[in-house]
Amino acid sequence: MFSHFFGSIPVHILSRDLCFFSFFRNRFSDFSFFQKMFEDVHPWMIPLTFFYLIIIPIGVFSNAVMIICFFVNPRLRSPFHILLTLTCLADGIHVCGQIVFVIQLLTNSFSYQSTCYLLNFFPVIGLTIAAPLLMEIGLDRLLAVSFPIKYRELQFQKVLYTSIHLIFPILYTAAILYLGFIERNNEWVSPKLIYALFEIVHFRNYRQVKCAIPTALAGVSFKVFTLSSHAIYVSIILAYAMTAVLLKFHDTSESSEFWVTVALKITGSRFKAVFKSIGVTVGIVLFGWAITTVSNTFGYFVTDDQEIFNLIQMYSGITVNIAISSNLFIFYTINPEYQLTVKMLMDGSCVKLPAFADSGSELQNLRKATKSQES
Repeated sequence: MFSHFFGSIPVHILSRDLCFFSFFRNRFSDFSFFQKMFEDVHPWMIPLTFFYLIIIPIGVFSNAVMIICFFVNPRLRSPFHILLTLTCLADGIHVCGQIVFVIQLLTNSFSYQSTCYLLNFFPVIGLTIAAPLLMEIGLDRLLAVSFPIKYRELQFQKVLYTSIHLIFPILYTAAILYLGFIERNNEWVSPKLIYALFEIVHFRNYRQVKCAIPTALAGVSFKVFTLSSHAIYVSIILAYAMTAVLLKFHDTSESSEFWVTVALKITGSRFKAVFKSIGVTVGIVLFGWAITTVSNTFGYFVTDDQEIFNLIQMYSGITVNIAISSNLFIFYTINPEYQLTVKMLMDGSCVKLPAFADSGSELQNLRKATKSQES
C-alpha cells in the first residue's frame, strides 16, 4: 500500500517521515500545543508577549541609532550629549531585558527569582540608572541657563564635569543592585535541603516566576526603587520647569552683563532645539514612569496575590517601554542635529562633519577678537 503512494522510498526513511508527521499532527492539531504552552500562564500575560515581540526590536533599533549618531557626528560630543547617549544605552539594555520574559512565556518555563536577578542583571542596571541620568541632564540644562559663563568654562573640563554628573546615578544604581543581591541570596536559604528538593520536584512553580524585569527585584529592593523613583521624578520635573522658566525669562529680558548676553545669543537657537527635544522625551518618559510607579505603589494595597501583583507591574511597564523606545523618533523630528546625522546614515554618506566647536570655544574666540579690536 505504501509503495503505491510513495514509490520505492526506503522503509527507514518512510517510517522516519511518518513519525515526524505524526509528531507534528499530535503537537499542533486543534491548537493543543499552544494550549499546553500557556496552560500554566495567566491569560492576561499572553497579550504582553505580543506587545514585547513588537517593542523589543523597535527599542533596540531606536536607541542603537542614537548611540551611533554620537560616534558619527563630532558635534554631538558635549557633556550633555554624553549623558543623553548613556541614557539611550541604558534604555536599550532595559528593553533587551524583556527577551527573557518572552522566551520563558513561549517555552512555558520558569526560573527562581534569584536566577531571574542574574538573567536580568544588566537590564536592571538600565532600569535603575535611566531616571537619575535624566535628572542629571535636567540639572545640566538648568546650569546652562542659570550660569551661562560658568557653564561654558566647565565645558573645557569635560571629563571632570561629566564624571560629577555620573556620581549619583552610579551610587543609586549600585545601592538598588546591592539590595536585590541580598534578597537574591535569601532565595537559596532553606531549612531542610531534602524538603527543598521535594518542593522543586513536586511543585514546579514554588518560588518560581516568569522572569520579567520587575520580578528581578523583589521585596525591599523593589519597594525602595519604587518609592525613591517618586523623589527622582519630582526632581526632574522641578529641574526642567525651572529651566523652561529661566529660558523664557532670558528671551524677554536684556542682561546688564555684556558677556552673559553674548553667551545667550551664541547658543540661543541651538539650546532651544536641544531643550525642546529633550523636554518632549522627558515628558513622555515621566508620563510612562508616573503610571508605572503609581501602579506599583497601588499594587501593594489592592492584592496579596504575588502573581496578580507581578501582572500589575508588567502591565504598568508598557508605557515605560513605549517611552524608552521612542528616543530616535522624537529627536529626529525635533532636533536638526540628530536629523542631519540620521539622514547621513540613511544615505550612506557618513562623511566627517566639521568638529564641534562648543560654546566655550566660541565665547573665548569672541573675547580674543574683541580685545584685539580694542587694542
